Amino acid sequence: MNAREKFHAVMSFQDSASNMKTEFGYWAGTLRRWFKEGLLRREGIPEDRLDGDLVRGGDPISPDSDELVDRNVMPQLQLDSYLAKFPVDLSPPLEPELLEENSHYRVLRDRYGITKKQVKDNAATHFNLEHPIKNREDFYRYTEQYDRDVERRLPQNIDVLQSYLRDRVFPVRLGGNPYGFSFFPRYLMGDVQYMLTLYDDPGLIKEFNRFFLDFLMECWSLILERFDIDCVFVLEDMAYRGGSMISPQMFEEFMAPYYRELVYFVRGFGVEYVFVDCDGLVEELIPLWVETGVNGLFPIEAVNDIVAIREAYPQLRMMGGVDKKRLFTSRREYIDGELHRLEPVLKSGGYVPHIDHAVSQDISWESFTYYRQRLNDIIDDTGS
Repeated sequence: MNAREKFHAVMSFQDSASNMKTEFGYWAGTLRRWFKEGLLRREGIPEDRLDGDLVRGGDPISPDSDELVDRNVMPQLQLDSYLAKFPVDLSPPLEPELLEENSHYRVLRDRYGITKKQVKDNAATHFNLEHPIKNREDFYRYTEQYDRDVERRLPQNIDVLQSYLRDRVFPVRLGGNPYGFSFFPRYLMGDVQYMLTLYDDPGLIKEFNRFFLDFLMECWSLILERFDIDCVFVLEDMAYRGGSMISPQMFEEFMAPYYRELVYFVRGFGVEYVFVDCDGLVEELIPLWVETGVNGLFPIEAVNDIVAIREAYPQLRMMGGVDKKRLFTSRREYIDGELHRLEPVLKSGGYVPHIDHAVSQDISWESFTYYRQRLNDIIDDTGS
């Protein structure tokens, strides 16, 4: 079975399905470290890419894609391609501008109008310095930059891409960064301004989600009419290790109506699997998402009890779940213990195990290869 066939077999809970042997991705700095520790360099990382840039763990979405994808770990450890992300531009779009640069960092304004500082010499998260929307007037000025010519937001080689993806061997997802009903307004407003606006001008948040959901569906309808999409991702990142950033009441008021509409929309095109991408402790959010029709979660960070989640939601699809911190050490019993913890969930179906986010530079090539070979063996035993 190829990666796409395995994805659908696992997500449909087929008995004895061959699971995917896959990873979401790696920081560029991780692969640079591993090249020095034994990873065969089939293709290097371009020098202008920062250590914190994501190298996706799968095949490119198209032959001419400039996206960083893994061409080193997959063949050496015989891994399957992860889900490729279908390209669609939801920015105004603005012209990117480099504002400042030195040997340690660079400051730029991106296509969304966000001013950000990117550190060069490690995989640190970038800092957002200024956001384009601070109030209702900013929102109206911002949205005026969007026209209804959504065709131009699709890949220019759309006909070639359609032919290329028709017989693909890897799954394709639609959505993800930066779109979500909490994430996108926070992305354009900043966390603090978003939280204040929930109280000071709740109607603005609803207008925001209404405008962008309509725009998203208009763009996506052109894609879903022409492409067989395997699943949809909605990015939220609305929780930390202590729990949700907003209350269940706020979720119901500001997010749930738009989730229900989006789920109904994509199911109309035959897309069965709708995943939420959310870091942090999400256990209190799961019933809220499930009630709206969401049936998948990623990356299930280790702060969550994935075994308890499976017991409470036996039909919930999940991806991720492996505690990356267990690989920070060379002690193999830590890795064995983590895989033993996850094995019952893997055997229950509907679950693709991999490290609970991109693989960081804290993990040695030795630890990663041991973990991945042990997990591959468990997958082989489960599917036999």
